[in-house]
Amino acid sequence: MLFPAHIREDDSGRTIQSATEHCRKTAEYAGRCLRDVGLTQAGMLAGLVHDCGKFKTEFACYLEDGNAVRGSVNHTFAGFRLLMERYHGIDATSLEAITTELLALAVGGHHGLFDCLDENKKSGISHRMTKSDIYYDESRRNFFCQCVSAAELDERFAKAHAELTPIYAKLSALTTDAEECAFYLGLLSKLLLSAVIEGDRRDTAEFMSGMTPPSAPDDMRLFWKPYLKRLEHQLSVFPQNTPIQKARREISDRCRSFAEKRSGIYRLNVPTGAGKTLSSLRYALAHGQAWGKRRLIFVSPLLSILEQNAAVLREFLGDDDIILEHHSNVLHTEEGNRLDPRELAVESWNAPVIITTLVQLLNTLFDGKTTSIRRFQGLCSSVIVIDEVQTVPPKMLSLFNLALDFLSEVCGATVLLCSATQPCLEKTPHPLRSCCSDIVPYDEALWKPFRRTAIVDAGARTLEEIGEFALDVLDGAQSLLVVCNKKDEAVYLFRMLMEHADVSCHLSASMCVAHRQETLKRLEDALQKGRKCLCVATQVIEAGVDISFDRVIRLSAGMDSVIQSAGRCNRHGEKSDPAPVYVVPCLGEKLGMLRDIRDAKQVTDSLLDSWRRNPKQFDGDLSSDKAIGWYYRKLYASMPTDYQNYCVRGTSLFELLSCNYRYYDETAAYSGKYCMNQAFHTAGSLFQVFDNNTLDVIVPYGDGTELIAELTGTPHPDPRFLFQWIRRARPYAVAVYDWQLQKLGNAVTEHSGIAVLNADFYDEETGLRLSPNQNEFLEV
Repeated sequence: MLFPAHIREDDSGRTIQSATEHCRKTAEYAGRCLRDVGLTQAGMLAGLVHDCGKFKTEFACYLEDGNAVRGSVNHTFAGFRLLMERYHGIDATSLEAITTELLALAVGGHHGLFDCLDENKKSGISHRMTKSDIYYDESRRNFFCQCVSAAELDERFAKAHAELTPIYAKLSALTTDAEECAFYLGLLSKLLLSAVIEGDRRDTAEFMSGMTPPSAPDDMRLFWKPYLKRLEHQLSVFPQNTPIQKARREISDRCRSFAEKRSGIYRLNVPTGAGKTLSSLRYALAHGQAWGKRRLIFVSPLLSILEQNAAVLREFLGDDDIILEHHSNVLHTEEGNRLDPRELAVESWNAPVIITTLVQLLNTLFDGKTTSIRRFQGLCSSVIVIDEVQTVPPKMLSLFNLALDFLSEVCGATVLLCSATQPCLEKTPHPLRSCCSDIVPYDEALWKPFRRTAIVDAGARTLEEIGEFALDVLDGAQSLLVVCNKKDEAVYLFRMLMEHADVSCHLSASMCVAHRQETLKRLEDALQKGRKCLCVATQVIEAGVDISFDRVIRLSAGMDSVIQSAGRCNRHGEKSDPAPVYVVPCLGEKLGMLRDIRDAKQVTDSLLDSWRRNPKQFDGDLSSDKAIGWYYRKLYASMPTDYQNYCVRGTSLFELLSCNYRYYDETAAYSGKYCMNQAFHTAGSLFQVFDNNTLDVIVPYGDGTELIAELTGTPHPDPRFLFQWIRRARPYAVAVYDWQLQKLGNAVTEHSGIAVLNADFYDEETGLRLSPNQNEFLEV
C-alpha cells in the first residue's frame, strides 16, 4: 500500500502525494535552510522523520474522509518515538542523547510546541514515548519499508551528530552557567524545528498549489554587488559643504571599511542626525557582499521609524521586488494541523531584504506560534540591523542578550545595534557575551558638528503649568514640539495650545499611518515656509522622523527618550548656537499602567538631581556618554531581582526556557532520564513583547472609508482579494488595546477576520477616540 501525505483535487483531477515523497522533499528543504550554519544533515534527518506517523492505514483513511475532524489522527508522535528509542540510550547527559532529543523535539513539535515538563510536572517526552493507539509499530515498519532503510537512518544520525557536536563546544565556550547553557540548547532545538516547519509547509504549499517558487542564488556575493554599486554612486554625489555633511560622510566611510571584518555583534553608536540609516544600509550591503550573507533584515521599534526607513531603503536600493515589509497584524491566521486558507494572504520572510518591527523579530525568537517559529531559520547567515536598540523592553533583556549571542555564534548572523543612547547590555545579569565593539568609536572632532541642542532641566510642573510654560516658550520661538508620555496628556495640551500657532498638529499612535504621514507633511510644509508651528505628540515622533523644531519640551521620561526628542530640535544645525530642549517632570502624572516609562522617568529624575549638585561629573552635558552610562547602570540596578528574565506566573520565561526547575519533580519516573526540561509551549503562549495585546483595526480615515465599504460589501472574499485588500488597507490601521476594545464595544466590528471601526469614533485631528464625544480623552 502506498501511504499518502496530501491529496489535491482540482480541474485536472485528483493527485496524491506519497508520504515518502513529502518526507524526502521536506528533508531536502529543511537541510537547505541550515546549510549555511553547517547543519544540513541535522535538518535533513529531522525533515525525513517528521511525518513517520503518516505511514499507517489510519492516516490514509483520515485523508480520504472529507468529514474527518482536522488533526484527529496523531502523526507527530511516531517519528519522535522512533528517534528516541533508536538513539537516546541510558545516559541523558551524553552528547548523543542531547542530539537525539534536539532532533526528536524538532519532529514532535512541527505542528505545535509542547512542554518537555509542564506546570503539572508532567513529562511531554514520556507522554510521547508511551502514548498508545497511535499505531506506532505499523508506522515504523512501513516507514522503513517505503521511505528510508534502518541503515540509512543510522548513517544520517551519525552525520547529524557530527555536525552538532562542535556547536555544543561553541555554546559551552560562551558560558559556564547551567541555565544559560540550557537556554542555548532550547534555541538550538527551535532552530531545527524552524527548518522542519519551513520544509514541511513549503513542500505542502508547492504540492497543493502546483507551483514552485524561485530559490535564492547560491552565491549571494554576486547578488549584492549591483545594489552596493548603486548605493556607492548615490552617496558619492552627496554634497560635502557643511561640517555636518562632512561628518556624516566620514561616519559612512568608516562603516564601509568595517564591513570587511568577520561576522559578529557590533554597535553603531552615533549621535542623532548622523545618517545612521544610510550608513547601516551601506554596512549591511558591503558586509553581505563580502561574506555572502543570505538576507538583510532591518528592524525598527516603531512603525513611524519603519515607514521612514523603508522609504529610504527603497529609494537607494531601487528594486522593490527584493524588499518585503512585515509588520501588519491585520489578518490573523489560525494554528492547526494543515494550512489555514487565509495563510495564503500572509507574507513570509522569503526575500533578500526584510523590513520589519522589533515585535516581529522578538516574536520570531520567542513566540510559540508555528508561523513565528518558521521564520527563525531565516535569520541564519543574515545581517540584522536593529535600530534604536534601547527600546527592547527591559523585562526581556536576558532573553534578548542570549538570543543575540546564539544568532552570532551558531546562526552565522551579523548583528548591528544602532542607537545614539546605547544600553549597557554587557552589564546586565545575563549579559551579552559575544564581543561587541563600536564600528565608529567616539571621536570628539567627529561628534562636534552634531551638538545642536542643550538639554535643560526646566523643573517639575503640573500638566496645566506645562501648558503655560509651553506658551511662554512658543512666544520666543517660531516652532515648538511638546512630547508627552501618554495620549491623554498629548490631547489635553493640544486642545489647550492649538489656537496659539498658525499650524497646530497632534501626533500619536491613535492615528493611522496615513493620518500621521499627512499630518507630518502638513507640518513640514509649514515649517519650511516659516509659519509659526506647534506639534504635541507622544513617543511616535521621537525617532525616525526627519523634522526640525526651534524648541522642544519633553515631559520627563527615560534619557533615551529625552535624547531622541532632542533629535527633533535644530536637527540640521539651522541655528548656530545649541537650541534648548527642556526636560519637565510632570507632577501628579499617573504612569501605573506604563511601568517601564515610570521606572525610566524615576531614574532620569535622579540623574537630574545629581546633575544639579555636580554637573562636572557628566562633563557638563546631560547627553554625554558619562550621563547615559550613569543612567543605564542606575536603571538596571533599580530593577527587581529577575525582572529582566521576563517574570510571569511565579517564575520567568528565562527559567521556563532553560532548566525549568520550577516544574521539575525529582521523585518522578522521568527524573534523570532526559536532558531537555524546557516548557516551550507554556513559555511561547505567555510571551508577548508588550504587556497588552492589541488588535489592528481599520479606521475610516481618508481612503480607509472606501476600503471598509469595499470589504463589508464583499460577503465571502477569497484569499487573493484579501491579499490585495490588506496591502491597500495597511496605512489605515490602528493598534487597539484590549481595554480599549472593551470600551469601544460595538464600535468595532469584524468582517472576514478583519476588524473595522465605526466612523463616529475617529477624530480628524487626534485619531481614535473611545466615545463619540470629542472631548473625551484616551486615557492610558
